[in-house]
Amino acid sequence: MVGGDDADGGHSRRSVPGALARALNDSPPKNNRPNETRTTDMTDTAPLYRAEALKDYASALLQKAGLAASMADSVARTLVEGDLLGHDTHGLALLAGYVKELESGGMTRDGTPEVLSDRPAAVLWDGKRLPGPWLMDQGMDLLIPRARELGTASLVIRRSHHIACLAVYMLRALQEDMLMLLACSDPNAASVAPFGGTQAVFTPNPLAMGFPLSQGGVMVDISASITTNGMSNRKRAAGETFAEAVVRNDQDADHRGSRGDGTGRSAGGKCARRRGDSRASW
Repeated sequence: MVGGDDADGGHSRRSVPGALARALNDSPPKNNRPNETRTTDMTDTAPLYRAEALKDYASALLQKAGLAASMADSVARTLVEGDLLGHDTHGLALLAGYVKELESGGMTRDGTPEVLSDRPAAVLWDGKRLPGPWLMDQGMDLLIPRARELGTASLVIRRSHHIACLAVYMLRALQEDMLMLLACSDPNAASVAPFGGTQAVFTPNPLAMGFPLSQGGVMVDISASITTNGMSNRKRAAGETFAEAVVRNDQDADHRGSRGDGTGRSAGGKCARRRGDSRASW
């Protein structure tokens, strides 16, 4: 992360774009119950839920599965904000999988990361399979003051659990008047073939960047695959195909994916499956 100063030498706290800030911070009317649904207009039949109620619901489920309360709140907020940003494959759609990971022991329920190296502007943690969103929150709490003091600060987290939608963390970078670069990879999994290949050898390897402007800011969240594992899994579960050829089969043929089968192709995309090593620079 790289810190920025105002012209007078002080640090400013910029707000996210107005509509998004209202969506993230909207306080519901007092006469609305937490579990109440509503719609935006007469033609929209899909139920809408209050964001705060969804956060409470997700946190309660995670805590029921054994996750520490503070971690559950962090994970729940990150998932709901991912949905609010429009990345619905990396929002609450991940919740059931997280609960299963907690129940199976794949996600650590409580504890702290192990500090393997700590220099003023460069830190290395062992995440010990703790929840990725909570590790990211802790990491940002550590890096922001260091970046303000030193001009830049970086953190590498190994053995992190899934960190969900990278764009969510860019929001905080904008609010803190910071430039942030975040990359993630999982060396233990393979779902994407290199350009021209048919065999999966790496993960979508997402990369995100955020930086403030005089009004609002810019957030970029891309991956090295044309589509995401989350969207592929959704298509497969629904028995649907993609509109274009985004997967490859063993015969070196590009296709739209029958029930989502095949290997992902390399290219630009959105958020992808995020579980493994994370690197944040400020």
